[in-house]
Amino acid sequence: MLVNLLAICRSATALIVKRIKITAAVQNQLEGIFIQQEQMFVGGVTEEVPFDGGWSPDPHEHLVAQVTDEAAVIFAAAQGNIVAMPEVDPANFEAENIRALGVLVQRPTGPRLLLQEFSARQMLERRFSLILDGNTFNRLTQPAFAIGASLAGFVEGDKIKFQKFSRIKLIFNLTSLYQEATDTEVEGFCGLECINVGDIGKFKNLADQKMRKLINAITKRGTLNDFTPAQIQVAAADENFQIAVADGKIIIPSMKAEAKALLHFLDNGLYRGPLGGEIFITNSKRALTPMP
Repeated sequence: MLVNLLAICRSATALIVKRIKITAAVQNQLEGIFIQQEQMFVGGVTEEVPFDGGWSPDPHEHLVAQVTDEAAVIFAAAQGNIVAMPEVDPANFEAENIRALGVLVQRPTGPRLLLQEFSARQMLERRFSLILDGNTFNRLTQPAFAIGASLAGFVEGDKIKFQKFSRIKLIFNLTSLYQEATDTEVEGFCGLECINVGDIGKFKNLADQKMRKLINAITKRGTLNDFTPAQIQVAAADENFQIAVADGKIIIPSMKAEAKALLHFLDNGLYRGPLGGEIFITNSKRALTPMP
């Protein structure tokens, strides 16, 4: 049975599944493309790791998370009557707010919804694209889009399986999943003897995905084990960045912007311009010269 191309669209209130009408010939080609991408996705994977807030597993691992209510609704809808499914409006394609493309395949373990995240960059009519018209290339003006080169993940049973959180989160709202997965790590950070966050519960609510990612990086780097609060305070002062220390503990600010800036500093993520002296947040950890 040929696969059907599905669009996961975000409405004002929820995600919905729509069918993209394609020819039988294209259906046959799409089946081969998605199955090949599925084989690439699962090939070489020998271990499934429960999602713990990390963004990228090792090459031989998949991250696995319990399906959210939103993902469960989409998975069930994808298994429904394809004829009764609403269709994407080709004339109003850009306004459909497509978040993912998917196909449903049957496997010995049951149905599996293969997913690619979808972005505006895949809408070819937004670019100056050329299409062959007879013997001459003409500009593409009709709605057109490109299929992605790889899977972001798939839903199977009551699990979401993926390799990069940064991709799968473009499809589903996984904020609560990420926070739940990283709460233990945040609590461990709050319990360090060298810092004082005040109310742990309030700090957990304050900590967004970026802050949690920074906490993960700081913990892995061992910064707070390698340097004392006094040493960190002196290093910060040398960069005109103020860190409060009381009773031998670094005081984590209660304001999100200030707390995030402090976490950036602890992650070696602040940089002072050599000319103007202004402090910037870096987007790279690559050293200009190797450390001795």
